[in-house]
Amino acid sequence: MIMSDLITEVITEVGGDTSDTTLTANMLIFAKGALRRFPLFSRDRLLIDTSYATLSGNYLTVPTGFLREISLYYLNDGARKYIEKLTEGDFGSIVNTSTSGKPIYYRIVGNVIEFDKTYSDLVIYVEHYKTVDEVTASSTFFGDNSMIEVVKDGIKATYYSDYIEDTVKGDKKFALFKAGLDELESKFIMNEQGGYIDEA
Repeated sequence: MIMSDLITEVITEVGGDTSDTTLTANMLIFAKGALRRFPLFSRDRLLIDTSYATLSGNYLTVPTGFLREISLYYLNDGARKYIEKLTEGDFGSIVNTSTSGKPIYYRIVGNVIEFDKTYSDLVIYVEHYKTVDEVTASSTFFGDNSMIEVVKDGIKATYYSDYIEDTVKGDKKFALFKAGLDELESKFIMNEQGGYIDEA
């Protein structure tokens, strides 16, 4: 589904005029706001990306759309060699940029990934959560049907609360939106950890 179709559905469901270009433009803004909350409140495989760049020195810029890392690694004879994240204090005590070698540790400051050693021509993979709000009216929505309904609830929550100032309806839609995000998080945990937790 493309975003313009999703927005048309929302406008129709709230009883708005689908030919109102101002309302349509605002709904896209509300959609971006809802999408920004997806990676903040839930994890889902569709919110994860793997980016890579070639290290030539001891730092890289974080990937486009980067929110937070899951892991960093490089390949050694086809096997992943994970690079360990350190706190500022620990990293500062071991970093030596005059030492060459494959990195063992990293830290992230601002939009820079800094490594403990200097190395040239090593491909570093960054598995990370990504932003999903860089959409236009013609963008295809990244998720499945259940995610479409969750984002629609997020759009409606902002529409009712901020646009027409009906906080009762806005609060109800925000509660549905948050419940949808919580359900995505639960599904992610189930998929990652498998099975159900048995009570003793």
